[in-house]
Amino acid sequence: MRAFTGPRTVRVIVAAIGLACRAPDSAHESAAAAETARSASAAAPAPWYRAARTLDLTGGGEPGGVRLEAAGARLDSLRIVLSLLVAGEVKHREEWGSSYELALVDSAVRRSPRGHGALRAKLDSVLAGVTVQRLDAPGVRLTAEDSAILAGLVPRPTHRISFSYGYESTTRLVWDAPRSRFVRLWSCC
Repeated sequence: MRAFTGPRTVRVIVAAIGLACRAPDSAHESAAAAETARSASAAAPAPWYRAARTLDLTGGGEPGGVRLEAAGARLDSLRIVLSLLVAGEVKHREEWGSSYELALVDSAVRRSPRGHGALRAKLDSVLAGVTVQRLDAPGVRLTAEDSAILAGLVPRPTHRISFSYGYESTTRLVWDAPRSRFVRLWSCC
């Protein structure tokens, strides 16, 4: 088998990459790309579930909140997305399927009209269960791993965001203000 290492082969590969990654040459190509993006977003179905809560997720008084959406064609295959927003921007997303939320729901209920109500109640509970706690509050316990992560963040975050979803998943995050992002302290299962 012949290897593709010659100078001609390298030039062909570089040219192909250059053509594939080039910017639009004309206003027509830019307009066509914009129209494609608009039609793709317009084709997206309306969410099956959408709810939000206003919360100070950073501990610094910045406007923020939590948005939870579920979209898809069937109750047992919805894509669920929990988004944490700070100053109107999504700074963290967590995604899972509705089958994970319905894992402990009786199969007869999942297949009946009551399944819709059961899933809505579970999603309402996920949204209501998002908590923000001061790291120095009574009852907040930090693991050695939490402390190691926090030691690397300057200034040290003051609050922890926790939420649980699905069968048994829990996530804990802190706000890293200088980098304008959430950092995962811990998540399990």
